[in-house]
Amino acid sequence: MIDTQLYKGQGVARPNAQHELPVVDPEALQDPADYRATPKLAAAVEVALMLGMPLLLTGEPGSGKSSVAASIAHELGLGEPLRFVVKSDTQARDLFYRFDTVGRFHASSTAGADARPQRFIRFEALGKAILHARPPGYSQALGLADAARHPGEARRSVVLIDEIDKAPRDVPNDVLVELENMHFDVPELDDEDKRGVTIDLKDDRGKTDNRYRPIVIITSNSEKALPEPFLRRCVFHNLELPPFKGEERAEGGGLTVEDIVAARLGKRYAANGQPLVTDALRLFRFLRQPDRQLEYKPSLAECLNWLDALLKRQEGGAGGGWPKSLAELDAGWLHGSVANLLLKKPRDQRRTAELIRQWGEAPRPQTGGK
Repeated sequence: MIDTQLYKGQGVARPNAQHELPVVDPEALQDPADYRATPKLAAAVEVALMLGMPLLLTGEPGSGKSSVAASIAHELGLGEPLRFVVKSDTQARDLFYRFDTVGRFHASSTAGADARPQRFIRFEALGKAILHARPPGYSQALGLADAARHPGEARRSVVLIDEIDKAPRDVPNDVLVELENMHFDVPELDDEDKRGVTIDLKDDRGKTDNRYRPIVIITSNSEKALPEPFLRRCVFHNLELPPFKGEERAEGGGLTVEDIVAARLGKRYAANGQPLVTDALRLFRFLRQPDRQLEYKPSLAECLNWLDALLKRQEGGAGGGWPKSLAELDAGWLHGSVANLLLKKPRDQRRTAELIRQWGEAPRPQTGGK
């Protein structure tokens, strides 16, 4: 057994232990260059791009829904996605902008204060994307140059609306027209007729200019059903866990869990770590099988975090050697990491030792994972 445990919980201080701690890089597993899409997902993205429709992605938490937006933006050279995280109190307007009504009221009540409404508006992801699709002079003419944070020339943006199912039920329906036509009203910005301002993609001739139409990706964890009129206006795709090596489904196009792991972690385990990761993936596969009867089924994202922890633990292993299997790891650490990162529910965690024993005694799959 290799024991390189950093924290032992025995009250023995190690003054120089900080130098032994691993360097933590939360973004290492989120690099869009390492994202791999199934052919079905790629086809769904293609349809959404061709039609200019929002792409609605569902799937279990940790299936990589949010990463799709970053992958699209990376491959199309569109910079970082503009992200809006939906909350339980989100209103339709919030996807486009927020207005500090209280701040403006105080400014209006203060002698000499600048109470122009443009000073109290903050644009959110969809609002920024529509403004960035117009030349910078458009924002300047509305007095919104500072609030729009325009990149300097018209450009296309990828917008990620994350977890739309958290919003009140009316929100998806309330943004149908705005998403379809890429426009929104800002009644707080007074024009000469006191009717507010409409921000859209129309040029000086009143014709919609879709050259830089935003690409909208919407995710849902399916915590509640979305309205059918909203679904009708979206391209839909459900992200499922790809097959493991050797059990590729005909429609899967050959992409496997192992392919994704190799892309995400390949730079770090390419040579020495692969046998350990292969063994660990067998356990992950074992835990996800229906007859395990887990209350919480571990996701691919949690598996990647677990593999990341396994590799970091072994990078400074005793004698510099890499273990060839999970059996070579300290049993306490192995059981703890499986319980804390993969199982997550108390009833499941109490079964950790039993599950690992069952996995160890189970026949190895005849396809892949050997």
